[in-house]
Amino acid sequence: MKAIFNKAPLTTNTLSSLSLGAIRPEGWLRAQMEAQAKGITGKLREIWPDVGNGCAWLGGEGDSWERAPYYLDGLVSLAWGLDDEQLKASAMDYIEWILASQREDGWFGPELNDDYWPLMVCLKALYQYFTATMDKRVLPFMDKFFKYEYRNLESKPLRGWACARGGENMLAALQLYNITGQKYLLELCRILRGQTLDWPNIFHTFPNIQPMSRSLKWERLKSALHEEGDGLVGTDHPYFNTYYHQSHGVNVAMGLKTPGVINMFKSGFKEQGGFRFGWTKLMKHHGVASGIFTADEHLNGASPTQGTETCAVVEAMYSLETLIGCGDFGQDLPDILEKLAFNALPAAFTADTMGHQYDQQANQVAATAAPRPWYNNGDESNLFGLEPNFGCCTANLHQGWPKFTASLWYATNDDGLAAISYAPCKVRTAIDGVPVRLSVGGGYPFAETVEIEVAVKRPIEFPLYLRVPFWAKQPVIHLPEGEIMTVKAGETTCIRRRWATGDVVKLELPMEPRITRWYHQSAAVELGPLLMAFQPKENWQRVGGPDEAPTWQVTTDEAWNWTILRSEPMKAVFGERAENAFKVGEPPVKVLAKLGKADEWKMDGANCGATPIQPGVRRDSVETVELVPFGFTSLRISQFPIADDAE
Repeated sequence: MKAIFNKAPLTTNTLSSLSLGAIRPEGWLRAQMEAQAKGITGKLREIWPDVGNGCAWLGGEGDSWERAPYYLDGLVSLAWGLDDEQLKASAMDYIEWILASQREDGWFGPELNDDYWPLMVCLKALYQYFTATMDKRVLPFMDKFFKYEYRNLESKPLRGWACARGGENMLAALQLYNITGQKYLLELCRILRGQTLDWPNIFHTFPNIQPMSRSLKWERLKSALHEEGDGLVGTDHPYFNTYYHQSHGVNVAMGLKTPGVINMFKSGFKEQGGFRFGWTKLMKHHGVASGIFTADEHLNGASPTQGTETCAVVEAMYSLETLIGCGDFGQDLPDILEKLAFNALPAAFTADTMGHQYDQQANQVAATAAPRPWYNNGDESNLFGLEPNFGCCTANLHQGWPKFTASLWYATNDDGLAAISYAPCKVRTAIDGVPVRLSVGGGYPFAETVEIEVAVKRPIEFPLYLRVPFWAKQPVIHLPEGEIMTVKAGETTCIRRRWATGDVVKLELPMEPRITRWYHQSAAVELGPLLMAFQPKENWQRVGGPDEAPTWQVTTDEAWNWTILRSEPMKAVFGERAENAFKVGEPPVKVLAKLGKADEWKMDGANCGATPIQPGVRRDSVETVELVPFGFTSLRISQFPIADDAE
């Protein structure tokens, strides 16, 4: 399928997603996705009734809301991303049922569901499926549903979760517009905009500076709602929509794309800057070193012991991937995306992917069911299992790796290709009708060198846009004929030439350990896009769950109260190969650092306490300590105290 760019009068986008399946993972990335295919995604339908054959989305009497659509969204991207026939066949069961369920008026899905929200998720999955297969049934199906909305939104408006997440609906309508050019879709987007939570203004004014656990306004609201007899989840109470939905972590993660989506058809100051307004303030007031904000279940401050839902991680990644495809190719977006993908995403899973956490912590020295100061999540949220706390993540986590893979490279509007990340992959596309193949190797981000080998049906000229990450120290690019280009970190370099099969471009992206500062004057060690962490010895104990997907707690008997010494140098040590990057075998890269113990840093209930400011460190406690990638750990310290020197 040819790359699709915005039609007038939409704002111009310089980048467009390639068809699903055009980018295939290689190396460690393929190992991650294959583990997912053999693990949670491949087995979920068999072991979890919510998406199994008895669910309403396959004609049964089970769950009729968001869970099967969420699962299908990730299943489609994984199945065609790996070209896995078994996963494709499973996805087709849902797709065929959904396509056959459409009524004459355009509505579709289980009879018991009258909520727009799960239908929006179905549209995400169906559009991906269309780009992979060109199934001619999909576009008329989408058109018929959008015409239903166009006729009925005034009398049957969005409500609840659909109001918070209406950006997903607008995006699907604009995707269809860019193919068919039907003008009513633009008017539909304006109607949807009027019924969707005002994310451009929320991110501009950002009212949720305080952790929700300290928000008196929200506590008073909860009391008032209870006094009025309203339930808290799913209510249409106007104040509930204002305060609950705009601080809900997954809503915020989805909402990050909404200003950029609106900007395509109604461009303005708040729409153009919406993501950056929001992201800057989110990370200032709620951000942790793994690259995400805390939300357990709502925005809850920047302490590294507050939790972040796995759903929020994968949805924030998808928002970034969407914004890049909407035309926002700011250098910061790929940097943010990589940090999430290489840190927060893998940290949430067991090695076999069968277990995940509902809430992960940047500083996590025990993953147990002991009470923790989550805002409104259950005590089991910290465990690794099939369905800790609530099943939304069990259904939704599948999209993380495959959609990241599908977003490694984008088509450009001058018939070229642009690199977003250099994770190992193969790209298959056509430029001016000429088949083009790129093979990306080198083990990035666990190595400092990237090699891009070109293969073409016949020699052809086109541009390659190569992103140079902001952290690279004296980066250089080696061109096929031996020329060396000195490039600047934090910029994108365009190489336009006549390419022939066998041409190789080599990027050298030197990494050095660097210290970044976070909450309570804590310090993190970063290496390229990787957050490095101290990993104590982990003791895994099964505490329940089905045999196919046990529930685990993880504890340690090892001391974890290390402090960074500002005066001591650090050294990165790279392994030979990185076939398995996360939680399997040896860590692919380490940082050796001399750290000392902070005796005053102790436990606070089930969590480690707040990082002490300028703690005293005994000279006889100083040791060379190995720091490993955050995504390799299930227990860790990633935000340390920092001291000038040991005493």
